[in-house]
Amino acid sequence: MKLRKLSGIVVLVMLMAPGMAFAANAVLSGIFDGTEPKTIPLPGTCGGSNQLAYQNTGAFSVTASGTYTVFDVFNLSGVDISALIYTGPFDPANPQNNLLTEDGIDVFEPVDLIAGVSYTLVVQQWCQNKEGAWALTVSGPGTANSASLVAVPEMTDGLFTSADPVASTDCGNSQFQQSGPMQVAMSGTYYYTDISVETAVDVCLQVYSAPFDPANPNANRVGSPLDDFATIELEAGQDYYFVAQPFAQETNGDFFYVLAPPAPFRINKALAGAWFDFATSGQGFFIDVYENSNQMFLAWFTFDLTRPDPGVPSGIGEPGHRWMTALGNYSGNVANLDIYWAEGMVFNSPVPAVTQTADGTMTVEFTACGEGEVRYDLGTSGESGTVPVTTLAADNTELCNSMVDVPGMPGPL
Repeated sequence: MKLRKLSGIVVLVMLMAPGMAFAANAVLSGIFDGTEPKTIPLPGTCGGSNQLAYQNTGAFSVTASGTYTVFDVFNLSGVDISALIYTGPFDPANPQNNLLTEDGIDVFEPVDLIAGVSYTLVVQQWCQNKEGAWALTVSGPGTANSASLVAVPEMTDGLFTSADPVASTDCGNSQFQQSGPMQVAMSGTYYYTDISVETAVDVCLQVYSAPFDPANPNANRVGSPLDDFATIELEAGQDYYFVAQPFAQETNGDFFYVLAPPAPFRINKALAGAWFDFATSGQGFFIDVYENSNQMFLAWFTFDLTRPDPGVPSGIGEPGHRWMTALGNYSGNVANLDIYWAEGMVFNSPVPAVTQTADGTMTVEFTACGEGEVRYDLGTSGESGTVPVTTLAADNTELCNSMVDVPGMPGPL
């Protein structure tokens, strides 16, 4: 099967044989954190001249020869990628060399693989660079082996048979399989993708906060049924029961889906702006974020430890004003910065020249798009502490939420 993207809509170009079954399913995943190398779009990917980040995930192999399907799990919900498989080393200067998947794999495509051959798997961002998790599924007659392989719950794939019990639910009148109780490690939005919708059984998933009762199928259900691409809100510490059914009617065959957790909060460019602590309104921080280099710049506008002598002429402004700058790298939701003090200049004049002195460190940690804290150690002054900060204006909050409300790497719930 080959799927193409057209104006944000997935269009089916060619279907695989219905009911096609696979012996094994695997999930491969990783993280784009903004530090990856970039190159022009690789063969069969988005096209154009924009430099796009890529990852060479290394050796990739399968245990049985045959046709495998590779699916871009997050093409509608997170970091959208194209996958390329090479029969030898990958050379970004000569991306056609050793290329097996001539058109790239941008959504869902069959690939003939030979057992024992060491392939190279390369994933590249589709059309635009974003930070976050990518995920591929590999389904076929044998097991896939890769350094990017992740362990997922056993309940996410299985086989429906005529021996399974049957229930009439919002998913349809069909057999079901229940798993649980299980708990999720993190509260938030979980992302569901039906991988087997075209290759095997169209599976529908329902989640319950108590054991499933076929006589009362809506009791204790959390949210709506999950079909194709969907999301559900789950809470850490709560027992859940997962009920999978063939959609609409009884069907025997394999099913396979991915349920990905919410991504951990990540620093992003929408956090740039003014931040302050309500308790000390009148002083605060200006923050800028440089995603291409994973760096943060911060300016702290505050006051001296004690009030200045009121008899000393102040010239321009308040003599007690103090300001410092900080610069450093960030990873995830934390930035580690070095503090610099500027001195020696006078108002709006290039002379005398500025003197920059490094003294102290700062850690900036965000827990949400509008909340965080600044931990500081001002070096030789001996001052240290923590400042809780809130964004001064919520103009960028919607943009920030759109960048962080994305799936994380699939794995144990």
